[in-house]
Amino acid sequence: MKKFIKVFGLILCFTFFGLTLVGCGKSVEEELSLNISEYREDFFYGSSLNMTATFTDGQRESDFVTDGKKSQLQDFGVLVVHSNSDLGDKPKFQLKINDEMYEGKMERNPFDGSYVVDILRRVSCEDVIVVTMLDLNETITLECLSKDWGCDCNRALNVFIENNKDNLNEYMGANGFEGEVYIKIVADKKDIANIYWYVLCVCQDGNVFANLISVENGEIVQN
Repeated sequence: MKKFIKVFGLILCFTFFGLTLVGCGKSVEEELSLNISEYREDFFYGSSLNMTATFTDGQRESDFVTDGKKSQLQDFGVLVVHSNSDLGDKPKFQLKINDEMYEGKMERNPFDGSYVVDILRRVSCEDVIVVTMLDLNETITLECLSKDWGCDCNRALNVFIENNKDNLNEYMGANGFEGEVYIKIVADKKDIANIYWYVLCVCQDGNVFANLISVENGEIVQN
């Protein structure tokens, strides 16, 4: 009888210990914040008669693979130029951030015909960014639009989680959240009404969840 009581007592102890560990598990909000594979933060815009240019920065995976698993992040900045003229496949550019100069050739995006170049560099809204397209002999200074947004990338993530919490909770495994998150910016025009956060969750089983969220007020405009 005494042996039974001791064994039963140990079982109760282990059960309590196990419940304590479960209770100390991270929430879905905490888990998703730890599984971000890319996020964008600052957004700059500039235009002239012959071209428009945007610059966006943030962090993303150094080995960019959409597999539902986060890996090591690195800083990045992306310059995108739309030109009214065909500049060929590799037009020359100059990008000046404060007193630091970057120059080289851009790559053509086969999907929309824009020109793109990545640099391993983040910025802030206080930085002065100037873009020159040498083949156009055109220079424009970019304006930081994101400083006036009512919804930043952190709030966009929270809006996404709240809208998808039931589905996301199904991917809370013993080793954490079984998926990765991307927080990107979609912008067609300078007008804030045409700029959105695109929050995408890619799960390890291949399922995806996504929302398009207004940068102006954090409202979901598309599920």
